[in-house]
Amino acid sequence: MYFSGHEIIEIAVKIEENGNAFYTEAAGVFKEYTDIKGLFLDLAEKEVGHIAVFQKLSEKFTDESFDFTATDASDYISHLADSHIFGKPGSGSLLASSLKTPKEGLEIAWKFENDSVDFYTELLKYTRSNSKPLVQQIIDEEKEHAAEIKKFL
Repeated sequence: MYFSGHEIIEIAVKIEENGNAFYTEAAGVFKEYTDIKGLFLDLAEKEVGHIAVFQKLSEKFTDESFDFTATDASDYISHLADSHIFGKPGSGSLLASSLKTPKEGLEIAWKFENDSVDFYTELLKYTRSNSKPLVQQIIDEEKEHAAEIKKFL
């Protein structure tokens, strides 16, 4: 399967939207845990920032900004997107509504951030030079998010 650069950005936006939905709803589920609620609300806001970065990135480049001509590269990106914890529409809200404990919420959040690092790191390998700094910025931020969450686990 071949993905255009715009399709990859659409996948990334969907992942970030699902992350935002998860964090927002999880903050409501655990509202009595003010520190975890605060963390989730902060992360929800940061996901909105990532969406804006990806949308700006989408406006700046043509499909040639990404080099997905190799079938194996495109297949691997597809696999990462499909296996991402928030890769499916509505998955963020669905997971948040099923949370039983704050620890479970934090574990899902930690997995989400690490899955995102993996997805964007692979994306970076096939990104042409003018888009690399923005993708790297997202990777760095996702790593920071994972580190913040890890402090609570």
